[in-house]
Amino acid sequence: MGTFIRNVRRIGPSSSTIDLRFEGDHIASLSPSESAVQAGDIELDGKGKLAISGFVNAHTHLAMVLFRGLADDVPLQVWLEEHVWPIEQQLQPQDVYWCTLLGIAEGIRSGTTAFIDMYFHCDQVARAVEESGVRALLSYGMIAPSLEDRGTAELATSKAFVKGWHGQADGRIQVALSPHSIYTCGEDVWRKAIELAHELGTPLHTHVSETRSEVDDWKVRTGMTPVRYLQSIDAFSVPMLAAHCVHVDKDDIAILADHPVTVAHCPKSNAKLGSGIAPVPAMKQAGVRVAIGTDGAASNNRLDMVEELRVTWMLQRALHEDPTYLVSQDVVAMAIDAGRSIIGLPEKGLSEGAPADLVLFDTDRIHTTPPHNMAAMLAYAANSGDVTDVYVDGKALLKDGELRTIDEERVKSEVRSLLHRIKNR
Repeated sequence: MGTFIRNVRRIGPSSSTIDLRFEGDHIASLSPSESAVQAGDIELDGKGKLAISGFVNAHTHLAMVLFRGLADDVPLQVWLEEHVWPIEQQLQPQDVYWCTLLGIAEGIRSGTTAFIDMYFHCDQVARAVEESGVRALLSYGMIAPSLEDRGTAELATSKAFVKGWHGQADGRIQVALSPHSIYTCGEDVWRKAIELAHELGTPLHTHVSETRSEVDDWKVRTGMTPVRYLQSIDAFSVPMLAAHCVHVDKDDIAILADHPVTVAHCPKSNAKLGSGIAPVPAMKQAGVRVAIGTDGAASNNRLDMVEELRVTWMLQRALHEDPTYLVSQDVVAMAIDAGRSIIGLPEKGLSEGAPADLVLFDTDRIHTTPPHNMAAMLAYAANSGDVTDVYVDGKALLKDGELRTIDEERVKSEVRSLLHRIKNR
């Protein structure tokens, strides 16, 4: 028995509708309309709907929804040192579980089927992912000045997390190793992390060249940019998810293009924190794989990938004063396809034999009428409220606008109680 969706539209050169069928955890067929329903199929009417394979949020810290709206308009270091870190030190494992569920719920509602996340109390993050039904590449964010100073312990925590969760939840959970950044982890920690990534067969996930001061300080310290430094310690010898890459020069871009690196572009977070605008067109032209992430809700306030699409092209066109920068098809591909390979998914999601990860958008809304071009509609006009259905591995996570795997009201209540408890200690 499968699920048969009739007369649904997809992004592509043709505006014609198709019939889509998935059976179990994979897409069984994509065919022109008027194809036959098989005996026992659940049949759904997809008229007026757009089908995509789901957004991959390429860099986030899901549990940081707790800090949404906390001290929004202060310098980064003040925000971290006086507001975020003191509360994070009080968080218990169960707190991270509830906050992660809240972040996942917000992501599902905006059409996200997979998350690339870095945080701590990662067993609880993985538990939330497993129960909610989404996909994720998870990692424990290591912070250690040296192997002697926390490094050995941080690496042991990371290795245990990989051993315990990599490939779990029927393969929906993958695990990476995450030295937080070059300035929070010493070189000996980095080298051991790279060695461990080779041993375990996992990618690396880190923050790279997020701010101008980070790059300038590192040049003073080492004579190299962060990207060239990472190359010098052989960090690109394994696949890497490099978050931000806002301040990268031509030589940095060439290095990224020559290695198995996926850049996670986080436009709203970079703009809100005053970090700058990443040179996305230059990276893409050089052949760098560039995906889109929200970063955490603490530095974005939303985990809405549809909104991230719009900001991606808006900032580039305003910066370069050119309306041809990042056309709609490219932006959509960044949000859907570019993050798939590092999470272990086929390059193209909406294809026969691919996992049955599927998001349906209602295109019969005032702001999406008429839908001349599906990519343009999604990148320029749609909003997260247009998402009606979300499936991962053929399981409905959102059906007709209702969350099926997360008790939304319970999660909101738990997070509110948690914040009240922490603030009144």
